[in-house]
Amino acid sequence: MTTNDMLTILGDRMEDSAGDLFSDTVKLRYLNRAQDRLIQSLNRHLLTDLHVLVTGISMRTDNDVDTFFKSYFIPTQDQDLASDPFGGPLGILGIRIANSEFIRKVSFEIVKDFSTGYVSFSSTEPVYFIFKNRIYIYNNSANVDCYYIKTPTALAVDSTSDLNALFHDAILEFAEAELWRLSDKPDRMNTAMNRGFEFVARYNQNPATNVVGEGLPFDYSSSNALVDPVYPNYPVG
Repeated sequence: MTTNDMLTILGDRMEDSAGDLFSDTVKLRYLNRAQDRLIQSLNRHLLTDLHVLVTGISMRTDNDVDTFFKSYFIPTQDQDLASDPFGGPLGILGIRIANSEFIRKVSFEIVKDFSTGYVSFSSTEPVYFIFKNRIYIYNNSANVDCYYIKTPTALAVDSTSDLNALFHDAILEFAEAELWRLSDKPDRMNTAMNRGFEFVARYNQNPATNVVGEGLPFDYSSSNALVDPVYPNYPVG
């Protein structure tokens, strides 16, 4: 569905096909708000159209945190990435040492405990944390690769959403809800909003691996091998 199709459908739904109440500029404003709302509501594994990989990012250094956390990069288009992550650093899916292992994310509280000696990190298991919208990586000077969800291109006349066509109906529902809000029609606003979230609920039922119980933690306690919590390896006999 193109943006022009969305504008036409919105005009029909708002009983304003001629555009007397809402210009295309206004409708586009709320289509973009709707697109952002949808991205915030969907499970990350569904946003494959927005997934980006930037490789070979060079490290910067400072002494703001700890001598072992001197290396960092800035996850923005203006600095070290090809585009801005949606939600800033919260849009990052994963970081790895270039052509090597992924880096585990830890909290600022754990980094503070490291600085005071309560916890320790292994040089063979790198970690990172977010501070000042920067990605600080433990004891690393090598280049890194960054996997993230990009901010979508703004919808405009004669364009198409970056999102898969499967999600376009939900964008329309959320945009319609916002326009009914502007029209002071709360009942129709709520109806459109509920339809949008019904779409989201159906989308989010699609698991990343098609395994029942997706999202439940795997058990690492007994060995390095993963133990599926839904279909564990029960002993025979």
